[in-house]
Amino acid sequence: MFTRILTGIDATPDSVAVLAHAIRLARHQKATLLAVSVLMHVPDTLGLGPGFGDPVRIAQTLKDRAQVALARAQDLFILAGVDGHTLIVEAGDRDVASVLLEEGHRWRADLMVLGNHPRHGIERALLGSTTESCLRAADIPILVVPPDHPASG
Repeated sequence: MFTRILTGIDATPDSVAVLAHAIRLARHQKATLLAVSVLMHVPDTLGLGPGFGDPVRIAQTLKDRAQVALARAQDLFILAGVDGHTLIVEAGDRDVASVLLEEGHRWRADLMVLGNHPRHGIERALLGSTTESCLRAADIPILVVPPDHPASG
């Protein structure tokens, strides 16, 4: 039986489906659920200045989107009758997978629920897979929800 479930969340539609699975599982297990949104560092790689690729503006937009996604998650926790919490973590120089695993340990999660956003070709080579990285390094069980998988029940 799981008592502390952690899920990664972002502002994508696939993330909502993953959250729905995590909520369903938490309700079934009578577990506490933590939804974590990781904010990546936005480097000023182009150096084009304010108004065009401004890293401060981009970072604020990402934070705003994360806050909206987590507010929606909190609403869903209430509607489902689940003991749920939300957290935004700034990654700094760490990758998302490392942050999620660190938070899983810090929070003493006994299960992580993550989505799988498949990438192919150059996109996969450049970006990799957060879920895949978590699976390789985790000592916490991970449930992977495939894309476009309906949350039933």
